[in-house]
Amino acid sequence: MLAPAALVAACGARAPPRPPLVVLPDTISAPEATRLGDRVYLEFDAPDGDTDGTTPGDIEWIEVYALTTQPTDLRPREEFSEDWLDAATLIAVLPVRLPDDAASAEPASAASEPEPRLADMLDDVQNREAATGPVAFFEVVQGDAVTVVERLTPETLVPVTVGDPDEDDEDDEDEDTKKVRPMPLVSPPAPEPPIRSYVAFAVSSRNRLGEPSDLVDVPLVTPPLPPGPVAVSYDSGEIEIVWEEPPTFRLPVQAEEVESPMLESTPVVEGPEPSAYVVYDLAASGDPDVERPQRLDEPDSEASYTDGDPTFLETRCYAVRVLDYVASRRLQNESPEDGLQLLGEASPATCVVLTDTFPPAAPTGVIAVVDTNGISLVWDDNGEDDLAGYVVLRGTPPDATLQPLTLEPLVETAFQDTDVTAGRRYVYQVLALDSAVPPNASPLSEPVTDRRNGVDC
Repeated sequence: MLAPAALVAACGARAPPRPPLVVLPDTISAPEATRLGDRVYLEFDAPDGDTDGTTPGDIEWIEVYALTTQPTDLRPREEFSEDWLDAATLIAVLPVRLPDDAASAEPASAASEPEPRLADMLDDVQNREAATGPVAFFEVVQGDAVTVVERLTPETLVPVTVGDPDEDDEDDEDEDTKKVRPMPLVSPPAPEPPIRSYVAFAVSSRNRLGEPSDLVDVPLVTPPLPPGPVAVSYDSGEIEIVWEEPPTFRLPVQAEEVESPMLESTPVVEGPEPSAYVVYDLAASGDPDVERPQRLDEPDSEASYTDGDPTFLETRCYAVRVLDYVASRRLQNESPEDGLQLLGEASPATCVVLTDTFPPAAPTGVIAVVDTNGISLVWDDNGEDDLAGYVVLRGTPPDATLQPLTLEPLVETAFQDTDVTAGRRYVYQVLALDSAVPPNASPLSEPVTDRRNGVDC
């Protein structure tokens, strides 16, 4: 039998207690920012789980903050920190609800809770003092796409110092004492513009913060000027849109070809990417800023656009913006196109009601044949998609004034005239009608004549 001391020795030392697992909302990943004139659109997906893999997650709301800073060579970027959050502006508080399938499983008491109010929720946000301007407030669903819009004002364009300015001065002095790195004998690049950075994070019911998203940066440069008014013309097959090029539109660099090969070189400073146009169909509103419109096509450098397959009686409203790619040395973009897409103000919208004023083609191949029942006519099918039918007209010389023989358009490409008199001459022509209101009439077909058994037609 083992002695008690031996038993104690055989048991290893007890491990120190582990800290409890703290469950947080998932991180909001990969937000994207687009600037349209004086508005910035921040897009991301609301998280739908917690850091321990639980879905749906314990997520009560999402907070979105913005901050304008001035990058420098010594301090190219302000990273997210408590000081950053203290200096930032709260731009959105978004209550988060469960998806419909998960919400139906909640107890009745949870479903009867009052709707959240911004005034109540501001007492719980991480920086109550940051609500110095308009705060977006709307409900979102876990896992759904979210778009937060901030309108840039003169106040938002002013850079803010993060942290203690005295500490920054000391850091700058230390940097000045360091050895200056050799630079090429060229003019220094232009200073970086101020940037407005955005961050979003989710908050749990216990007021625990998820990890903040990556900072999304918007360089605050002057947006490009809008194009001139859009001119719209159309026919039965397509809509043609043209506009005037603005003076600030950046054209591609075109160099003359040289006979001898040039030495390969790398520019010290990359030139700006050419501008492009983005065309929108604003539907019947005619206001480019009612909501964020969808692009009709990929950006293009041509000052024209062709919109195919018009639908008559519909209203089309077109506007155009100039797109510039804002590259940033601080963002370390691989190419200018990797930078921010900066869209200027929209051109004045041009609205047109697509009215069908385009007649069908004149019928062809009209043939008249005399038989025992009268005169039979046949002709070729026009083939237009909006064709409503045909009208047969008859005239009697000498005046040969044409009169329609049918009250309604004929769907068939044949007609028999039984009201004829032997020995009398008749002249026939056919026209086509489309389905427009009122219908458009085609030109008349070529007149037909025939002589058989003493009957002219």
